[in-house]
Amino acid sequence: MKRVSKCVCLIFLLMIVTACSKGNEIKKNLYKNEISKENEVFLYNITKQQMGRYNKDRFQWSPLYEQDNLFQYVFGNSSKFVVSGHSSENDFVLLNVSEDKKKITKVLDMENNEDIFFPLADDGKDYYYVLYEDANNADSVKRSIVTFDKNNQVHTLLSTNERITSGIIVNSILYYTVYETEGDSYSVYSLNLNESNEYGNLVKKGLATRELYNLHNELYFSSEDKIFNDSRSFNKKYENFFVNNLLIQVYPDANQDLICTVMDTENNEILGRYNNPVNFEVQNKILYIYCESGIYTLDLGGEAS
Repeated sequence: MKRVSKCVCLIFLLMIVTACSKGNEIKKNLYKNEISKENEVFLYNITKQQMGRYNKDRFQWSPLYEQDNLFQYVFGNSSKFVVSGHSSENDFVLLNVSEDKKKITKVLDMENNEDIFFPLADDGKDYYYVLYEDANNADSVKRSIVTFDKNNQVHTLLSTNERITSGIIVNSILYYTVYETEGDSYSVYSLNLNESNEYGNLVKKGLATRELYNLHNELYFSSEDKIFNDSRSFNKKYENFFVNNLLIQVYPDANQDLICTVMDTENNEILGRYNNPVNFEVQNKILYIYCESGIYTLDLGGEAS
């Protein structure tokens, strides 16, 4: 009887070791991805906050990582650097997407699983993140604005206990919003990226929402339904992106169908409306809108197809 019990225990231990080994192998290879099909690319889904595969012939998008509560975060609508992390288990990593969108490689992961980070702002050349150290401990969490060098070493621009939420770069100035618990509102601070900074400079207080925008090198704030500064304003939707003279917005319409609209900010003319959008990009002065109903183009002069 004892021999049987020992055998059962041994088998159970072997099952645990095997399961752990498989789990580590899956985790190790989770972010090794490459596409060989000519008609497929890796494409970030704006509303789902997930990387996926997009078939350009069938106009179909499918998530790349099937794990529950695993999300990806990018700069703007798409970027060559992608942060991926689990909403409860953390395991945050930095990924690199190749220019042809055919390959994804892991650049780095957090040595301490209690640390998490998110994209904050970029200028197309330099990328800045918000780092939360000891994020699972609300009383002792440390927050920093950081960047990573070519050797994946962390460089801290600013250390703070403030709740940094969003950011944008305008003329080498990093503007970021901070959530103020007392007033249930947001304040905007600035950092000059050409100088060393011990603290951010207060720009504006009492905002209802966190999002900041850059149009023609001018800073825009936001409320629940407006994007604005002292000169002008635009209606705000669920997702909003300024690209050259265009305002690209993704949101559910009156029928709760997901749509994308493109507006000329010079005259507020709607240049196109597209159903079931996934994402968009600009190549050779042509705007491509990738949808699950087709791929549509709009030249930056306003001609749609």
